[in-house]
Amino acid sequence: MSAASQVRAKTADGVEAVHEPVFQRRSRNRNVQWLRAVAALFVVFYHASGHLGAVLGDDRFADIFNHRFGILGVAIFFAISGALMADILKTTPAPNFLIHRILRIYPIFLIASVALPFVFWNNPGLDMRALSLIAIGQNGNYRLMVEWTLVFELAFYVALFLVAAAGLARRLEAIALLALALSVGGTLVSPDNQARIAVYVTELPFMSATAAFAGGLLIPWLVRCNVFHPALAGLAVAAAIAIPGTDSVGMGRLLAGVSAVILVGLAISFESRSADDSVPQRVATKLGDWSYALYLCHMPVISFTYNHLPFTGAAAWTVAVVGALLLAIPLGMLDLRLYAWLRKRLDRSTPESFRRWAWIYVGVYAIVAVIFLFKD
Repeated sequence: MSAASQVRAKTADGVEAVHEPVFQRRSRNRNVQWLRAVAALFVVFYHASGHLGAVLGDDRFADIFNHRFGILGVAIFFAISGALMADILKTTPAPNFLIHRILRIYPIFLIASVALPFVFWNNPGLDMRALSLIAIGQNGNYRLMVEWTLVFELAFYVALFLVAAAGLARRLEAIALLALALSVGGTLVSPDNQARIAVYVTELPFMSATAAFAGGLLIPWLVRCNVFHPALAGLAVAAAIAIPGTDSVGMGRLLAGVSAVILVGLAISFESRSADDSVPQRVATKLGDWSYALYLCHMPVISFTYNHLPFTGAAAWTVAVVGALLLAIPLGMLDLRLYAWLRKRLDRSTPESFRRWAWIYVGVYAIVAVIFLFKD
């Protein structure tokens, strides 16, 4: 390990540890950005196709972009998130880690939640329960229709913060294996429960969707162990093809998690380092940058297109997909600029301020989550 690539960090118990980040101090891996773009397109194609059949009775696209695309797209997002968080958690103080994650998720989400329903449906109503992104079951009006994955993400971040705050970041791989075991065990014990996406905080560890994130946490360690051989790409494809029908969602999410972890591991292990970008590469990188914005805005665009515009069939599908992509450009640019601006201002704060606000957020999260556990 070269001195230049080492990062020294204080663990919670004050012991100085050395960790070599797979992502080299958050340098942008273009392969991962391209994989983000693919995952976002998978989800958009799946929703555009399924809703075309549900609203307009045209199933031609749903026969191609079926539920496998949606399940795999979400699993890739979770695996990428897990891999990134595993690196960041070991090189960032726990309070800073959580506050930065909050800044990354909430601002553009709140803007989209307020603006898009008003623009598309003239509906200015807000539901603070849904806007909280806390795991409170089916309580709340989720206006963007994709919030369930963000609920999972925020729960993962809170759990990782608690792991780091307890001085257990060095045991992250063991904790990830435990989380993976709980996810697989929950799927096997309660397979009929896995189709639910609006869950309570106590159910999260036992959901099959958690497996991709837990597997993602293992990716940096597996990369350092040189596990990801190119031949594994075949296994990733096989796992994706083997995803069963909608009658076995849990097993489908586990297989999608296997495929996603392999794909993300390969993307990191064989990072593209070419200095010259072609136009398609630049477009794919930008789409990766704007993938969160695309994820947030695509369902309102699809719903508006199918319910209010005079298009049918392939024309409606094309308008919905292209419309979502076009809207994602300004929303994505706003997202990145807003996050950079907020983070720059926030990073001037003292460690005590980071610590105080992190624990305030976790306290509010815990109180709200527990209250809704007992709500009829």
